[in-house]
Amino acid sequence: MTTVIETASGRHAVVTSFVTVTLRNAADDYLRVRRWGVNPDIGKDLIQVWMASREEELGAASRVDMFVRDAGSTTSKVGFHRLLADFLGWPLPMVPSFSGKETRLYLEVLFPLFYIEQKFGWSGIAPRIPTHYGIREPLRRAVEYVLGLHTLNRLRQQEALREEEVALAGEWAATVARAHGAANAESLRLLAVSEKPTVSAQRRDAVIEANVSGEWRELSTAVERWQERLRQLQGTEIAAGPRTEQTRAELAIAEREVQRLGAVARHLYEQRAMSQGDADAISARLASMDEDKKRLRDVKRIERLGGEMELPLLAEGRCPTCSQEVDGRDVATETVSSVEENISLLDAERVTLLSMQSSAAQRTNDITRSIAAAEAALSEARDRVRLLRDELVGPSNAPSVAEVQERLSLESRLRAAGRVSAIVGAVNEELDELAVRLDDLRVRRANADSGEVDEQDRKTLRQFRSSFQEQLAAYNLRSLSPEAVSIDEKTLLPVNDGFELTFDVAMGISASDTIRTKWAYYTALMETAQRVSEGRHLGLLMLDEPRQQETDRPSLAAFLQRLRDDSQLAQIVYATSEDPKVLDQLLVGVPYNNLPADGRHLIDFR
Repeated sequence: MTTVIETASGRHAVVTSFVTVTLRNAADDYLRVRRWGVNPDIGKDLIQVWMASREEELGAASRVDMFVRDAGSTTSKVGFHRLLADFLGWPLPMVPSFSGKETRLYLEVLFPLFYIEQKFGWSGIAPRIPTHYGIREPLRRAVEYVLGLHTLNRLRQQEALREEEVALAGEWAATVARAHGAANAESLRLLAVSEKPTVSAQRRDAVIEANVSGEWRELSTAVERWQERLRQLQGTEIAAGPRTEQTRAELAIAEREVQRLGAVARHLYEQRAMSQGDADAISARLASMDEDKKRLRDVKRIERLGGEMELPLLAEGRCPTCSQEVDGRDVATETVSSVEENISLLDAERVTLLSMQSSAAQRTNDITRSIAAAEAALSEARDRVRLLRDELVGPSNAPSVAEVQERLSLESRLRAAGRVSAIVGAVNEELDELAVRLDDLRVRRANADSGEVDEQDRKTLRQFRSSFQEQLAAYNLRSLSPEAVSIDEKTLLPVNDGFELTFDVAMGISASDTIRTKWAYYTALMETAQRVSEGRHLGLLMLDEPRQQETDRPSLAAFLQRLRDDSQLAQIVYATSEDPKVLDQLLVGVPYNNLPADGRHLIDFR
């Protein structure tokens, strides 16, 4: 199909060739797919598709060019595997990969369970599953998905629990940071508080300390000293009358200082709002750029494969490459950069924006710290104004400013101690709640990681195992007793005495029994998946030359009878080069459609 073709006149080079297939899904929608084997203008990875609600409408449907075997084929709007998965109604889950992250369970990993090709497909019992996607245990994940086992749900549950723990760690860090911020603002410090989530049994309440005469003391001890000193000052009386004029001058200076600091604080708040607005605008532009770049790559990919992708025109007021709104004055020349140039420009702009984003975040943090300092200075200045005003309106025998200042400072410290104690007390309660949540989360993670199979999965696996063993007996497995061969609950592969069943003469497994076991495995998988409520079999089983290793004809006849019984569950395509006379004898009583092709036959069971 891709190199030469044999005809009555000889061998000829293939100039162009393609394969077209029409699919119908459970919703009775139709999808026609064409892929070119040879075409000088169209790449092999371009897929041409037509969709319609009725088969006769496909001829009038618009063609859409899509791509495969490239990044984004399962997520992009023009990725064929995304379209096919949606058409089948299969939400492709995320599964663990060797990189430590998650990757999608691609259709290429699932389809080997529906088709056995002749060249390599019969070389072993286990299906040949692609490994280049880096999926951990790809065969197991594929079989679980087809059978509708809840193992994948447990994997997703485990991932959700991990994400929940990450979110809890974020809440914990934010709560601790709030306590640290409150303490730092009043020149206090926290001790004995864990920066990372801690279970209830190990959690300790935060301890607040204050600096008293150059030494850090527990806040309760510092408060006792401050209260004692305040009582002493409240009992002292020093006349203030002789310094009235000086007090007025100091008050004027203090009031101007309050005005100045208030203006500084307001300006800083405005600057922070502007800085935050800049950061939000940069984040929005970065998100928009990611979409632009993804769209441009799709355009480039489709064009590289020889396809076409509709783009808006300049006349519509949109850029034909990035699809953004443009001002007519900016495109007076009607000159548009190429896709490659736009991608390069976006990459350069992204580097600049990331640097700007980092600078904006740093600037916001600096302004926030400046606001805290300005507010503290403003509060102190207001306290001084209040002190001086009290002195002016008070009696001439009022206490001196120095002592009043100390008294107010002590009162301020006591008020600050009360505020910080209240905040840290609330933080301790929140951390207690988070610790309880962490305890529960750890228990749920332990249960999710236990690997126990739920009852519905056990029932499905029993059906799978029963069908498999029943067929082994019907196909006359000789090397082992059919009852001794089973399906392992973890690997989902045929096993004997705990070991995976493979072709091994030393273990007594003959080549023909390997073929019988493969028949039974694929057919049992199809039967089980089609009969359980959550199964996701394609409803198609393709077998290319199933009679390998000269498997005896009675076994083959039993296999054909089984396929006949399963014809209501799926469409079965059986390709064989068996002698037509022998084949007719084997197919007695088996309804089928025969598609002859120069000695080779396709049997389509209905």
